[in-house]
Amino acid sequence: MNAPGTTRGQVIIVGAGIVGIGAAHALLDDGWQVTLLERHLPARGASYGNAGAFAVSDIIPLSSPGIIRQVPGWLLDPCGPLAVRWRHLPTLAPWLWRFVRAGHPARVRTLTRAMAALLGRVDADYAPLIAAAGLTPMWRRRGALTLYPSLRARDADAAAWRSRRSFGIRCIEVAGKELAQLEPGLSAPWHQAVRVPAWSHVDDPYRFATGLHAAALARGARSVQATVDRIDHEHGRVRGVVLDDGQRIAADAVVIAAGIDSDRFTRQLGLRVPLESERGYHVTLPQAGIELNHFLQPAGEGFVILPMGDGAIRLAGTVELASRDAPENWARAGVLIDKARRILPPFSTDGMSQWMGNRPSLPDTLPIIGAAPGVDRLLFATGHGHLGLTLAATTGRLLADLLAGRDSGIDLAPYAPTRF
Repeated sequence: MNAPGTTRGQVIIVGAGIVGIGAAHALLDDGWQVTLLERHLPARGASYGNAGAFAVSDIIPLSSPGIIRQVPGWLLDPCGPLAVRWRHLPTLAPWLWRFVRAGHPARVRTLTRAMAALLGRVDADYAPLIAAAGLTPMWRRRGALTLYPSLRARDADAAAWRSRRSFGIRCIEVAGKELAQLEPGLSAPWHQAVRVPAWSHVDDPYRFATGLHAAALARGARSVQATVDRIDHEHGRVRGVVLDDGQRIAADAVVIAAGIDSDRFTRQLGLRVPLESERGYHVTLPQAGIELNHFLQPAGEGFVILPMGDGAIRLAGTVELASRDAPENWARAGVLIDKARRILPPFSTDGMSQWMGNRPSLPDTLPIIGAAPGVDRLLFATGHGHLGLTLAATTGRLLADLLAGRDSGIDLAPYAPTRF
């Protein structure tokens, strides 16, 4: 960090979602004067409706050995846990091919190590930020339960749990009466589970993100609603950005954290970044009428159950691959309710709301956190998929280290924007 009263200069962050907000705090810590540019309202994209989790045990990439055999099922079931819309298959095919290749056993091991390096420091990076922003009461450090309908189903995931344990993640098998004490009311046959004590979540991810945004403004950051047209750079050095109305805003450094729209800027530099929308859905039940103690993940169902503040619950998840501009398939939201009824005690859907968001996803599951080639002080932070909230603070710290020329203690090569 800089000495008090000193600054490193002006930095523009393009994107005021949770990743951009996390970067803002880390750069403020380092003495930068920060401006957030967002064409929508802050945190109204994927940051608005996610599952609110700090998913510290999600070290294993989404692709896996033999996953190519599942692709026909994704095409045939539009409401399945992972679905691909037929009409978008031609444009998605290159992404899907890279996704399948990421499931090679040796590649899975490499990607798992890279993800574990990031997720292993999430709590340490977030804790001071959350405390300083006064958001500690929202941070629920109760752990998560991955639920299974049978012992056989739990045993089928044994290799994945061994992998997590090898990276120091505590994973505790619970069942029967012990599980009932932890989470009363679960329906049969969901009486086998694995508990991850280090997993945590926030009561409401949108209020959390806007709370961090307000805290950044209180520290001196500026937030401007504007659409960035292009990056302004010359002779290998970033000069700022150009808005859609032609206005130029000068800066000493620029961070692109624009979520699903970040590929507009990678294309300007000639970078081939296979960024696609991992479209997620949620249903929020403000008057559910049930009390949950843990974040719940029913194995194989493709969704999670989030206990929110004021007695609400959120059913969130699924992966739908389609154009980022494709119309919503609200039948997927209805499936979430049907699935939840097989797991939870009777609940009310009165006042429920539905949402769909475009999570920026890369085929190897790893985010992009790194410097643009050939343009000094231009950084990218995107492609976090369903781990945007989880990795926001850590991403911010790594970006600050990059701009300062500090050793972050992590090999950043696996997250480079040039890796494709």
